[in-house]
Amino acid sequence: MPDQQDKFGRYALVLLVLGVLGRLPAITLPGHSPLIVYFDGSYIRAAQDILQFNFHDLGKRVPVYPLLVALCGLNPRVIWIAQSILGVAASLMIFAMAFRRTRHGLYSLLVGLVCGLSPQVLVYESSVMTEALTNFLLVASLWLIDRFDGDGESTIRYPLGLGLIVTLACLTRPLMICLLPPFVHQYWQPRWQWQWQYNWQRAAVKRTLAFALPTIILIFTWCGFNYLNSGFFTPSTYGGHNIMDQVDPYVGIAPERFAVLRDAWLQAKLRSKNFPNMNANPAFDDAVLEVERRTGKPQYQIWHEYQSVASYLIIHHPLLYLRRAEQGWMQFWGEPTLDEVDWPEISTVTLSEFLMTLDNFLVREFEAAFLVLALFAIPCALVHRKAFTKLEYLTFAIALWSSVFAALTDYGENRRFCVPFYMLIVYTLLTRGWVWITAASSRNFNAPSI
Repeated sequence: MPDQQDKFGRYALVLLVLGVLGRLPAITLPGHSPLIVYFDGSYIRAAQDILQFNFHDLGKRVPVYPLLVALCGLNPRVIWIAQSILGVAASLMIFAMAFRRTRHGLYSLLVGLVCGLSPQVLVYESSVMTEALTNFLLVASLWLIDRFDGDGESTIRYPLGLGLIVTLACLTRPLMICLLPPFVHQYWQPRWQWQWQYNWQRAAVKRTLAFALPTIILIFTWCGFNYLNSGFFTPSTYGGHNIMDQVDPYVGIAPERFAVLRDAWLQAKLRSKNFPNMNANPAFDDAVLEVERRTGKPQYQIWHEYQSVASYLIIHHPLLYLRRAEQGWMQFWGEPTLDEVDWPEISTVTLSEFLMTLDNFLVREFEAAFLVLALFAIPCALVHRKAFTKLEYLTFAIALWSSVFAALTDYGENRRFCVPFYMLIVYTLLTRGWVWITAASSRNFNAPSI
């Protein structure tokens, strides 16, 4: 056992060094500013409001990521470094999970490197967006389950800590609120032995309440804060922005009682038709400003009214809504964009374009393999087959449910919604592959010779 611990420490140190060295050239490149691939000024503005104690304007964004930006002093390079530290920490947790599963240091190191140095992960570490922090929190939640599940069942510290981490993920990206049911189910699995039923129910209730306590306190407090500011009890007053993405192609059929909102939206779409991003972001912001100019209403009220428009169209045109949701679901799992399916001239393909195409291909293959496994796990779970571990079933559940929830609530044109799951997807595939290969090798070794 000491030898295993020595292996773990050595390989963890190697992963830490390689993770840092893999990020240093881009971060410390002299004479160059940080490579901010995606930038959302709303997080910077929310962080500025926090630093200036201007809490009246908060609510458009949930608070955890703006708090990180504020702690970094609004400095993009410092934000980049902080998110890189989170990426290295997440890869170390992935390594620890892989080592516990495989007991093979070199292979676990490979899993940690593939997860920690993936271009998809590195790109978002250099961006003022929530992907890096959300990824860290999701990996931390499953690492906590892998490390302490069973050992911590007699105390409330384990479910309380897990509840806090998942709640922070919800307050980093509202989409993550959909993860609460799968994680709650983690503590409410049926035990069929009658003699243990009462004790199990009492322990399960205690663990579930401990898990739910941070959610009840933090999320409800934040929603109450938004209610005092805007009159809407919601995690984000910006909710109309996401749901309008779902109905963007057919806003024109909205009835006359939404005429002001509808016409402003259609005019904004004409003005933004050449915008490179194909979702409704530019149209929404432009339309809100136009409605504000015409009516004098505050922006958070207009956001809520656009949410009403979207709800009406979804209820009265469900087939159009489901068609849009289907497109969003496929994009979550890596559907190529229009730029990616265009055939370039052979003479114009550069090395960077080739490497990016190769990276996109590998990401899609990983996502496709994971999706097949996750769908296969559904009937296995229904018939109570132990084809996968409890942690794998939970990973499949949160990824599949997040993809469905994202498809139903947001269009997700740029495939960002799957990014926080990349490390967990790679970890699950590589460790599951290791288990199958070693099991097959063991059977062949033990087979009698003829």
